[in-house]
Amino acid sequence: MQASLNTRFAWWSAATIFLGAFLLFQVQPIISKMILPWFGGGPAVWTTCMLFFQVLLLGGYAYSHYLIACRNLKRQTIIHVAILIIATLTLPIIPSASWKPLDGTQPTVRILLLLAANVGLPYFILSSTGPLVQAWYARFYTGQSPYRLYALSNIGSLGALLTYPFFVEPALTTSSQGWLWSSGFAAYAILCASLAIVAGRHSSSEACGLSAQNQEFDIGLDQPTFESRMAWLLLPALASVMLLAITNHLCQDVAVVPFFWVAPLSLYLISFIICFDHPRWYRRTFFALATAVATFVLCLVMIGDDVDSILKKLHITTVLSKIGVRFTIEDLTSDIVREAGIYLTVLFLICMICHGEMVRCKPTPRYLTAFYLMVSAGGALGGLFVALVCPQIFSTFVELGIGLVLAFMLALAVLADQYWHARVLNRFWKQCVAFAVCFGLLMVVVRAQFVEFSSDATISLRNFYGILSVEEDDVDEPLLHIRELMNGRILHGSQFVDEDLSQTPTTYYDAESGIGIAISRFPSPDPKRVATVGLGAGTIASYAQLGDFYCFYEINPNVRLFATTQFTYLSDAEQRGADISIELGDARISLERQTPQHYDVIALDAFSGDAIPAHLLTREAFVEYFRHLNEEGIIAVHISNRHLDLRPVIGGIAEHFQYSLLSVETDDDGFVGEAGSDWLLLTRNTAFLNDSEVLESSQTVERGSYRSIRPWTDQFSNLFEILD
Repeated sequence: MQASLNTRFAWWSAATIFLGAFLLFQVQPIISKMILPWFGGGPAVWTTCMLFFQVLLLGGYAYSHYLIACRNLKRQTIIHVAILIIATLTLPIIPSASWKPLDGTQPTVRILLLLAANVGLPYFILSSTGPLVQAWYARFYTGQSPYRLYALSNIGSLGALLTYPFFVEPALTTSSQGWLWSSGFAAYAILCASLAIVAGRHSSSEACGLSAQNQEFDIGLDQPTFESRMAWLLLPALASVMLLAITNHLCQDVAVVPFFWVAPLSLYLISFIICFDHPRWYRRTFFALATAVATFVLCLVMIGDDVDSILKKLHITTVLSKIGVRFTIEDLTSDIVREAGIYLTVLFLICMICHGEMVRCKPTPRYLTAFYLMVSAGGALGGLFVALVCPQIFSTFVELGIGLVLAFMLALAVLADQYWHARVLNRFWKQCVAFAVCFGLLMVVVRAQFVEFSSDATISLRNFYGILSVEEDDVDEPLLHIRELMNGRILHGSQFVDEDLSQTPTTYYDAESGIGIAISRFPSPDPKRVATVGLGAGTIASYAQLGDFYCFYEINPNVRLFATTQFTYLSDAEQRGADISIELGDARISLERQTPQHYDVIALDAFSGDAIPAHLLTREAFVEYFRHLNEEGIIAVHISNRHLDLRPVIGGIAEHFQYSLLSVETDDDGFVGEAGSDWLLLTRNTAFLNDSEVLESSQTVERGSYRSIRPWTDQFSNLFEILD
């Protein structure tokens, strides 16, 4: 009977840990995608959510540590079952529309409060499952290591992450995801409560590990050293910093979608699985050397122009071309798959060495919950550094550079620990040479960070929504002197400094662009009413004339600050007699709260870096745009992007609402102030469609000229289908 109970308890523990871990990590993309549209669709939404989950994970581990420290197992059972019941009563996890922000201020605080109210207690109790059940398991099976259950926990977490972008997200709406997850949590609560009751009932038996033999489990063991405890804290902190920094990088340059959250986090979890499963999987020398080499290669990519120049000077490029090999560092970053592959490889190797070294210092089961508490504290420390500290004290994404330098130093330190006293370095001169080589490589790594994160910006500001900077080009040429607004590495507008040229529309908004044609050829003699989703430098205001009304919807307060202080498009338009208004906040939310505005032209030009806020391109979004658009009005959609083809999305919208669709493409001829652009124009205005200049500058987008995809809605969007 007892043997049967022990067997059932083992499987029971495994099932509880697996389901708890699955729910723990699946709720992260579910709730993040639910609230993403309310906070501008930027990558910082995910970073803030990760911070919340890491801090709450720390709270869950602290709770489990307290519960296990309390030797009264009956009290443990009562407390844990009560919290499980209360958490179940807070379901479902779907936040109400009342949580939508009124403007774009204090987004971090608002996200944290929203998450705390809607998923806080269920996530808290889920986060305690791993260490708590492992501690119960250790008392039942004193001769067995419970740490392999942690590997099982990470397998459940990985399963949750991998199934979300490939199965859950494409098949279910966000509300269905919320209800399904809530049902899963209810099943987990029953499973975990039953396990807690069984553990409590057998608290005095030999199976619970309180016999004289098992008391050796608790006494006579050496306490972990201070160095070990610091390793438990700082190594996972570095891994956490790299996870968030590389996720930020991928989302900033492509799109804020669950896949670019899931891929880095999956590699992060895989490293946990490998390191905790068995010591044989983590080979110190191999992973330390691989991490050092991969990090160094990434840093060479960061200073690619310098490396390519050196290769040319040494005639290496010429030699390679003679044997049919054409290679430049730029080739590695010109394709999103290759660039993402480089960064994800580096992330995995850094996580392996961090978690591998951490596991080498793991304590005996007596200190299991304290170990997990320190590990979770390290993860939370890294999250706090990236999400809260860095935006306040840095004007660039410098945390990525800091993490790379520290990871490279860690890899060198591990190699030194392995070989410093080995035969290969048994002479002083050999040690000096090794030190000099490592120091030289470290200097290259450090220099790469200065090159990557330094700029010639005259002013730069960072906040929740990203990094904005203003740069000056051709300062020595008065007629070519131009001021540019940059969001990360992406140009978001420019203006000639010369007074006579300052009102010339530039970049994606010149007279030949889609928005230029939509405004200048709009067939109405009356003053125009124009709305723009996304302010940028305010370039579109250069088309404003006496009596016109131009409204800009902008979520980032720093964009408004720069547009009104560093550029003059808006103030010059007001001097010409136009009425200029800036609505601060997410455009969807602002438009929902307004009465119909009767716009003649609506320009959709909202980007976060090079990322597309998908919630601005759904059917529900266009219903809102059409509500504010005159019957003969035009919607101009800016779809320029290096990695995504948005024609199927907008084409489906035009088909569904029965609007004609025109494409206006311009090339970058290399002149100052020019930038190629792609615009799509939706309209039913026959006079505009038959205008000779419009016909000459555009192409009609016919059904069948783009691939058919499932329509985007507020409940569903899939960027995999439009990767270019």
